[in-house]
Amino acid sequence: MQRSSPSMYENRREKRNPEKLQVLLSSVADPLSVESALTENASSRGLRVRTERPWERESLVILLRCESELWARARVAYCQAMSDDTFAIGLELLAQTGTSTT
Repeated sequence: MQRSSPSMYENRREKRNPEKLQVLLSSVADPLSVESALTENASSRGLRVRTERPWERESLVILLRCESELWARARVAYCQAMSDDTFAIGLELLAQTGTSTT
């Protein structure tokens, strides 16, 4: 019997923090257009965020965590349409200042 390859979630080395955190997102290309969003999970290397609009894969994002002084630049790794007309985006953190996301 052949075993299927592990899923993306099984391959993760870091545990995800399921805490819901309020963040502000803006595109590097259009920093004045800001969207408020909630994280679904986070690690020191990335976040999964629920948004109201789709984000283009590979686009660069500026992220501000509302409860702290965390500023980060991130890359959109994926954008998944959800059944409730929202989108889940995976953000890979590229650079950050301030306190950790976890």
